[in-house]
Amino acid sequence: MADMSNMADKISETINIVADKAREYGDYARLQALIKAEEAKKQEYYYKLGKKYYELYKDAPASDLKEFMDKLIAADEKIAGYRDDLKAASAKADETASTADEDIPNETSNTDETV
Repeated sequence: MADMSNMADKISETINIVADKAREYGDYARLQALIKAEEAKKQEYYYKLGKKYYELYKDAPASDLKEFMDKLIAADEKIAGYRDDLKAASAKADETASTADEDIPNETSNTDETV
């Protein structure tokens, strides 16, 4: 009987150790998730800060940021050009579609007339 009691104590102790380790790993994972969440918030704040700075100072950036501002301005200009191209392509597609509709002959249904 003493062996059974000793064995039960060891199993109980092992289960407690495993449970403690599981809690530790759970806390570790929870803390890692909290860190990742805060890093994601920081990323969003950096984005918003950069966007706000750009909006406020794009015409007179600090000298060490001029290179980035120039790249953003160039990207804005390209986007505007692409949007103009997109509008032109859309208008051309609409024009082509309406011309194609005009070129399709109207089909008249053949009705049998009783003679």
